[in-house]
Amino acid sequence: MYNNEKFRHVTKYLILFFLSGIASAVNAEHPVSLSELVVSGEYSGFDTYVLNPDLVNVSAADSAQLLKKVPGANVNSNGTVTGIAQYRGMYGDRINILIDGIKISSGGPNAMDTPISYIPRAQLESLEVIRGIAPVSSGNETIGGTIRATSTRSAFTEEEQLSMHGEISAGGHSVNSGYDTSLLMSIANQNHRMHIAGSRQDSDDYEFANGDVTPSEHERNSYEIGYGYKRENHEFGLKYVLNDTNGSGTPALPMDIVYIDADIVRGTYKSRWNQVDIESKIYWSQIDHKMSNFELRLPPLTGGGAGPGTMQRFSLTDSEDVGYGIEASMAFAGGKLKFGTDGHLAKHDADVFNPMSAVFRIENFNDIKRDVFGVFGEWQRGLAAAWDLELGLRYTRVNMDAGSVSAAGMAGMMAINSNALATTFNNADLSQEDDNIDVVLKLNHALRKDTNIEVGFARKMRSPTYQQRYLWLPLQSTGGLADGNNYIGDINLDPEVSYQFELGLDWRNKMAYFAPRAFYHHVDDYIEGINATNTRAIAFHTMATGMTGSSAKLLQFANVDARLYGIDADFGYHLNDFWHVDGAVSYVKGERRDNGDNLYRIAPANARLGLTHQRKNWSATVETSAYLQKEDVSGVTNELETAGYALLNIYGNYSIPDSGFTLVAGIDNLFDKNYAPHLGGVNRVRSVDVPVGVRIPGPGINGYINLVYKW
Repeated sequence: MYNNEKFRHVTKYLILFFLSGIASAVNAEHPVSLSELVVSGEYSGFDTYVLNPDLVNVSAADSAQLLKKVPGANVNSNGTVTGIAQYRGMYGDRINILIDGIKISSGGPNAMDTPISYIPRAQLESLEVIRGIAPVSSGNETIGGTIRATSTRSAFTEEEQLSMHGEISAGGHSVNSGYDTSLLMSIANQNHRMHIAGSRQDSDDYEFANGDVTPSEHERNSYEIGYGYKRENHEFGLKYVLNDTNGSGTPALPMDIVYIDADIVRGTYKSRWNQVDIESKIYWSQIDHKMSNFELRLPPLTGGGAGPGTMQRFSLTDSEDVGYGIEASMAFAGGKLKFGTDGHLAKHDADVFNPMSAVFRIENFNDIKRDVFGVFGEWQRGLAAAWDLELGLRYTRVNMDAGSVSAAGMAGMMAINSNALATTFNNADLSQEDDNIDVVLKLNHALRKDTNIEVGFARKMRSPTYQQRYLWLPLQSTGGLADGNNYIGDINLDPEVSYQFELGLDWRNKMAYFAPRAFYHHVDDYIEGINATNTRAIAFHTMATGMTGSSAKLLQFANVDARLYGIDADFGYHLNDFWHVDGAVSYVKGERRDNGDNLYRIAPANARLGLTHQRKNWSATVETSAYLQKEDVSGVTNELETAGYALLNIYGNYSIPDSGFTLVAGIDNLFDKNYAPHLGGVNRVRSVDVPVGVRIPGPGINGYINLVYKW
């Protein structure tokens, strides 16, 4: 529950800050132009929220944390740099996340390297969330929406002469003794552009009111080189990225990151032929990943006096992606027609070892293939009486397969049961094929110059992940669910089918805006864990948990019926030339239609409110975010209830005139509130300041500063 005394202090502080702004406005002598609000919505056939990192606080190491600024969006946090995007109650692989226009599969089965993590915070140019129903042109498997993250890069100029530009930044954080550095250097003219970039992030464990969260340290390095060529109607781009993550904690998961080495190559081509605009892309990525349950934490204890060494584990995983996309757009039948094809072919392997026993080995996933091919068409046009129409149709083919698996180095009944499970899996028909169809219909009507209403209907589909289909042995390789339970998969899972409805209002003028949305998703064959019935798996799970004293349940991925509904809105108002307020509210309810249980890991109602004072060269913001108590928890996963909380943050920036320097500074969690984020996992690490099984607390008071120089 809230700390009432501190909450009253927060409220009083906000009121005083607000009144001081009114007084400042009355005495103002040099007004400035109205500033851009922190979160801006831009209508271009569908709503897109473009979050500019330069306009918000920079304390978070994980770029995904910025999603908390967007109405309806949030983050499932399993570690400092392991944030899983959530939008309107759907998360993980249900959301189509594009990193500089491409898809990147996680290198491991527990999503320690989530897609957005591949753009470090200091190199993030923008974060876009398509609000509501995502158009079919935005990508494959958009049942949970589409998010686009774009990194900083070089840009063409209008001049023939080459010019050099760059950006360098350095900053520090008190809560974890961390620092961030970043460098971008580019040279460009009207035909050529080239850039090199690099960044480094490093920190210790972060502090909270009662100690440290261990392990939450992190270390990440990123390097990039890119080139582009443009002449007349043709543009070509090529980019190579190397990401190097080392020694990073994920206390909500059974293992931590030892390293993640990723190589990413992307090529693009744009042109215009006979009034047809063409965009194409091709990309490749290779990710090598090592995890450990003993290098950054104490390994699980075993029974019978065997000592913890026998339960030391590490895992070696890798993934490889190849993808492509070709899209054409042209005038057609009084509107704009967009059509194209795309594909994403992914391969995964994962093995678990015991460093104390050379014979112990589990083939967690072997030669997994998940190939996705799609074709789509989308038509937008204006209708009579100020109506706009969007129609979209997409067909997606998903082919999945897996290789044979095995387990070695176990004894007694554990060996018998694991071998039986492997034999059953290997003898099954592992090849699966899904034919998925998405349909989108959206209508937008201009009630008047400053007010639009939007109505949308859609049918969206998503095939199971490889973990949900091919997890053959009771383990926690679940794409980052972090509920502390063991799972097994089901090869014969059906794709999810979501029937979506959206009703929205968008009102905005020069002084204010208000954009509420109501939505309802009726989901058939929603994939969630249910109590397992496989006797071999239950026997293996019972013996494994008995060795460590774990209270984990054994669940099996299954198709159930579900619904998600809610409302979210963002708003803003300019009090005068110097002061504006902005904020967002979000509420989503997710539940199973068959038994009424709540869906797992969905945030309760929450709100954000910021008050900003803007001058020509500087701005200052006081912001509060509040979450109600989480009472709607999943019974099948033993999800914990958590108390509501409110946080106060202050931050600002100052641009030194005619220098290229900008200073950003702030304080998060000003009153050092002891709280537990509802979408954080439970602690899995023993003998630390946070007890095992308790939800991981959020960071305590954190002062930060960042200096940026651009030329």
